[in-house]
Amino acid sequence: MSHKRVLRASEAIRRELGFILDRKLADPRIGMVTVTRVDLSEDLRYAKVFVSFLCDDEKRDESLRLLRKARRFVRGELAHALRFRVAPELTFLIDDSSKNYIRISSVLKDIEEEDSEGPSEQPDEDDGGGSQEDTGSA
Repeated sequence: MSHKRVLRASEAIRRELGFILDRKLADPRIGMVTVTRVDLSEDLRYAKVFVSFLCDDEKRDESLRLLRKARRFVRGELAHALRFRVAPELTFLIDDSSKNYIRISSVLKDIEEEDSEGPSEQPDEDDGGGSQEDTGSA
């Protein structure tokens, strides 16, 4: 199967899952969920769906459990919306990349603040091994 076809299908699944989870899944306990990435197998039968939640870790784990419980409903809606003969088997996974982005951003900001706080001590420029005094001879 063409790699381009897999990429197109994966992007279509990501968009449609975002719509289904936002509009059709009527469980307020799940909260704000974003589909960040979909990794689709070459035969289009299995999809790893990476999601992120806008909540703390405890609520996130509960939301993921509820999302996994609603997997059959979501898969049926996906098959209907995309007109797939067989919808891929969905596996929901947490995407922690946003936490990594925030952590990296924070570290870079700290480094920038340290650099802008004042002149750092740099060694005097080496002038070639000793001071050269003007002896007056040319």
